[in-house]
Amino acid sequence: MSLRTAARLILGYTALVESGAAMVRFRERTAAFMAAMERAVALGRRLVVIGDPDAGFHTRLARAYGCGDICVDLNGCPKCPMTVVADITKGPIPELAPDSAVVFVSCVLEYVPDLDAALAEIARIAGGADNVFIVNVQPWTLTARLYPNARWRGTTSAGAKVEMRRVGLEEKLAATGMIGLLAAAAFWPRGKR
Repeated sequence: MSLRTAARLILGYTALVESGAAMVRFRERTAAFMAAMERAVALGRRLVVIGDPDAGFHTRLARAYGCGDICVDLNGCPKCPMTVVADITKGPIPELAPDSAVVFVSCVLEYVPDLDAALAEIARIAGGADNVFIVNVQPWTLTARLYPNARWRGTTSAGAKVEMRRVGLEEKLAATGMIGLLAAAAFWPRGKR
């Protein structure tokens, strides 16, 4: 097998795996949002969605979840009827009382500058881990390393267990370099024969 063929196979496999991970994330978002909605209704609480449901590349193609009763986003959410423009790392958010809501967070924690502050504000609003529903970008994917402004990768579960670590420049450069070398090997023009 030639280097060109091997590089093309590796790139194709990588694209397939990344696409599969995005589809799994879509299902996880939908399921977690539905569970959060059910919890909010059962408790008679508002459902707070942290992050614009249409802010990501994939979510613009197909929406996996809705706005909830209130959407909190750094830049606002143009399609949500009730939006609070706020930075969850600069809490407390005045519009949201302590222990007052069920909180749904999808692929937001990876981008916050202060992870501990964001988690503290989520915990303050929710009042307990049972009222927090979080979906993360899978930590092993290239998306977790290369998505613009990604700062953290890892997992969180119901606000209780956090296993995230910083995405360093070295990691971003290594992933970008690997893809660049594979692309060069796969598609570099051949010389005259």
